[in-house]
Amino acid sequence: MQEELIKTIGILSRLNDSCRKKIISQEELEEQMANLEEFTNLVVELRTVLSKLDGDKHSVGDVVENLLQLHLKYSDYIWHIDQIHELIKKMAGNYRDSY
Repeated sequence: MQEELIKTIGILSRLNDSCRKKIISQEELEEQMANLEEFTNLVVELRTVLSKLDGDKHSVGDVVENLLQLHLKYSDYIWHIDQIHELIKKMAGNYRDSY
């Protein structure tokens, strides 16, 4: 998924560069690139939590704690995707008038 997100931001950046009036600010693009670095860490953390859940089925407290961590990691995952989704909607809604 990370490669697809990087590719999406690259495409949005190229489309933005082709517009008379920029739709997405350079600051927004840079912020999303920084977010992708965080996303990389998130994927590693997500795998770690999944591994813990897959291996430890005896300690109820640990399982519940890891399920809560899994919930938080997926919430962060969704947030990252939603941020890029917002840029896509912004581009789609304004591209025709800015080209």
